[in-house]
Amino acid sequence: MMYGWHDQGAGPGWWIVMLIGMVLFWSLFAFAIVATVRHFSRHRNEAPWMRQSPVEILKTRFANGEIDEAEFKARLALLEGTK
Repeated sequence: MMYGWHDQGAGPGWWIVMLIGMVLFWSLFAFAIVATVRHFSRHRNEAPWMRQSPVEILKTRFANGEIDEAEFKARLALLEGTK
């Protein structure tokens, strides 16, 4: 009568199944941690354009050619409170 790792009802291929199961378990575990951190570190009510100051938005619009120089100067003066 033999005891130990052999003759316990598990064939020699079960180590492959257990290895795949372990890799899947740890992959799902790591994915869950990353997803949780990303979910709670995200700014929910803040759109990307809200991260810029109004002056930065005005400069971007001027650089893109959406407004001309006169309108840029007028709006900049209004934002800086010099008008």
